[in-house]
Amino acid sequence: MVAGAVFLLILLLLVLVLGIIIGLLLRHFWWGRRPHPPEPEPSGYTIPDHLNEGDLATAVTVRLMGTAANGVPLSTGASGSPLSPGGAPAKVIWVDHGNEVLVHLDSTTIQILDRIVLVSVDLETDQTGRTPLVCSFAVSGAGELGGLVATTDDLPRGSGALASSWGRQLQTAVWSSLIGLANDHAAERNMTPRALSATQGRLSLNAGAALTTLSTTAGAA
Repeated sequence: MVAGAVFLLILLLLVLVLGIIIGLLLRHFWWGRRPHPPEPEPSGYTIPDHLNEGDLATAVTVRLMGTAANGVPLSTGASGSPLSPGGAPAKVIWVDHGNEVLVHLDSTTIQILDRIVLVSVDLETDQTGRTPLVCSFAVSGAGELGGLVATTDDLPRGSGALASSWGRQLQTAVWSSLIGLANDHAAERNMTPRALSATQGRLSLNAGAALTTLSTTAGAA
């Protein structure tokens, strides 16, 4: 009788210990897979190392408005439209060799995939009406320092007539905005921009010390 009680007690202790071990293993596994919140940016930096799709769209929109033809800072958008809450006008007019297009800055949306950044902006002309054009840029992936280079389509996706007239200008403006963002990010840290990389839902900016090259010349024999 006593032996049976002792055996039962030992069995209960083994089950308890086994349960504790399994619980610790499950907790460790769950914690390792749990998405951790992004690390806070050091004080004084306005451009973080990583941007989500919404923050990147805001940053690009501000840069897409460009410079007024008369050099006066933009305080209102096209046709006197007020500035949007993000600091950029809701729309502006681009002029190129006498041609004009209305750029709906407030339509700017961005999707970030693995090694791909998609930027959609609505453009409008009298001939085409309002329609979105989508620029696609292939950049580096996570942990890859591919530099500040990207590959893109010959023209943005969307209306053929609008893309043939304004596609190249939009691609140049969007890519210049991304490069400008990388330059400003590095300048805040007194560094040099190194690379842009994209993972699902996030664009990462990499900056570091300026690269230098050493050249040697051999003396004449």
